[in-house]
Amino acid sequence: MVRLGLALLVALGAAAASAAESDALLRESHPWARFGKGAWRQVRIITESFDEDGNPSDASITDNKTTVEEVTADRVTLKVEVTVELGGQRFASEPQIVTQGYAGETVGQTVSVRALDPQTITIDGEEIRCETQQLEIAGGVTREKTVINYVVDRTPAILRRESTMTNADGTKTMQQITSEVRAVDMIRRVLDVLEPKTAYLVRVEQKNDRGTTSTWSWHVTDVPGEIVDECSKKLDSEGRLVRRTTLELIDYGSVESMRSSDVEFSGPQPQYRNRRARRRARR
Repeated sequence: MVRLGLALLVALGAAAASAAESDALLRESHPWARFGKGAWRQVRIITESFDEDGNPSDASITDNKTTVEEVTADRVTLKVEVTVELGGQRFASEPQIVTQGYAGETVGQTVSVRALDPQTITIDGEEIRCETQQLEIAGGVTREKTVINYVVDRTPAILRRESTMTNADGTKTMQQITSEVRAVDMIRRVLDVLEPKTAYLVRVEQKNDRGTTSTWSWHVTDVPGEIVDECSKKLDSEGRLVRRTTLELIDYGSVESMRSSDVEFSGPQPQYRNRRARRRARR
C-alpha cells in the first residue's frame, strides 16, 4: 500500500512537472505573448478565387491589423481590425477582441498534457532528438489532440505540431493540421531595413472533408505575430485549385520581448520599435 502511494505521488509529481514545462514552453513560443501590451502588426492579404474550370473568379485585398491588448500567465488578448477591398470598394468591420490560451484553447476549454517518448525529426538533413508531448483541448462542441516535438534551447523551440480535431465525443474527425519547421538559421529582410534578420521557414498542411490547404510562411521572432511573408493554396476534395492567398508585412511596432520568467514585466519601461517612424526619421 505504501509503495502504491509513493508510486502515485511520483506519477502526480511527474505530471505536474510536465504541465508546468508545457505552460512555459507554449507561452514563450506564442508569436504574440512574448510582446507586451500595445505591440502590433499590420499585414496585407491578397486572395484569388477560382471556378470549377480553374479560371479566376474573384479577388480581394484585406488589410489586417492585430494589436496585443493584454498578456497574462494563462492567455493573451488581441484586438483584430480588418478592412476588405472588394470590387474597388473598402469595407471596414468592427474590431474583434480575441482571447486565447497558449495551447490555442478558448475561454471555457480545458487543456491536459501528457509526456510521450522522445522522437527524432529531420530538418535540412539534420537529425534532431526532440522531447514530445500530447496536448488535449476539450470543452464545447469539439475536441483537439496535438502532438508537439520540441527542443527547449532552440529557436524555434517547437519544431513540429500535428493536430487532430474531432467532434466532442471523438467519433468524427473534422480537421487535421500538420505544421513543420522546414529550414532554420535563414535570413530575411524585413520591410526596408537593410540588415536582414534571422528567420525560419514553416510548412502547414490543413485537411478536412472540403479539401487541403498548403501554406509556406517565413517567421521572424522579432516581429509580433512572427509571420512576415506567406503564400498558400487550397485544393478541393478532387484536387482542383479553389483559392490562392499571399500575405505581406506592411508595418509593425513592438516592445522588447518580455523575459520568459516575468509575465508582468517589472523592469524599466520598454521602448517601442516603430518601423514607420524610423523610415520617416531617415528621410
